[in-house]
Amino acid sequence: MDKKTILLKTGEKLFSQYGYRNVNIEEIASHAGLATGSFYTYFNSKEEFYSQVLDRIEEEGINHIDRLISSFHSPINKLKAVYRFATLGLRKNIILKGILTGDKKFVYPGLNERKENGSKLINHISLLLERIIREGTEKRVFRAGIFKNPRRMLFTIYNAIISEFDNGDVEELMDDTLLLIERGMRRMIRLRKRDERLDRRKNKTGL
Repeated sequence: MDKKTILLKTGEKLFSQYGYRNVNIEEIASHAGLATGSFYTYFNSKEEFYSQVLDRIEEEGINHIDRLISSFHSPINKLKAVYRFATLGLRKNIILKGILTGDKKFVYPGLNERKENGSKLINHISLLLERIIREGTEKRVFRAGIFKNPRRMLFTIYNAIISEFDNGDVEELMDDTLLLIERGMRRMIRLRKRDERLDRRKNKTGL
């Protein structure tokens, strides 16, 4: 593992435990087993370093959700998987959860600029929703035509769930949301069942 990667992994661990303000560059380098000068070989400041830690976390999230979605055949199960990722995937990463929910512990000077540019992971999820809706409509599984903007609707619901991360009953909210989405999006007369049969054979995740 190269030194830059070691620093990023060490930084993620320390920031997860103590937040942005309570970790300094000397501590990052020391925990990584490197001299402080090595830090400045790859990063100009703690702010830049933190931003790259977030980039790395988001890239890992994108790769994870892409693998997850590709394991399903049915558009409705793909849609459910995206929403499950919000609670089961995003909540596991303390830093990303803190950034998305506005936890002051994880706020840093470049956060407003990052928000203006948009989160790579959240933007990717928005595009995924659009792609899944299109696939479900083409397969005659979804009745997306009854909505004026189904992608925006589903993405707004997704963001609403993220805002409820700290509530103890977020899992119940997720179950209710998925039931509502499934009944709202699915056609009453279903013409394609093969994809879901394949999903049941390949996956036992309960999605």
